[in-house]
Amino acid sequence: MRELQSDFTSSGTLCRGWLYLPAGVTRPGAHAITGSAVLVVLTSLVQSLLAGLADDHAIYGGLLAFDGLLILGIAGYLYARARQRES
Repeated sequence: MRELQSDFTSSGTLCRGWLYLPAGVTRPGAHAITGSAVLVVLTSLVQSLLAGLADDHAIYGGLLAFDGLLILGIAGYLYARARQRES
């Protein structure tokens, strides 16, 4: 019984070490995390809300287009920062 527990513990430790390796190598900065969170909110929540409201009022249609441009701008900014970090 102890042999099984020790084997399980050693392999569990090995697996946990492999899971932490990519996080230690990549280490995203605060800008990347914040930008990604903003993108999730803008694409999932705000786009749906504005699309539903745009049927009744033209101003929401304009805000929907502006939100789409904002999403493209943030995604481009995050891409440019990621490419900058690589070089």
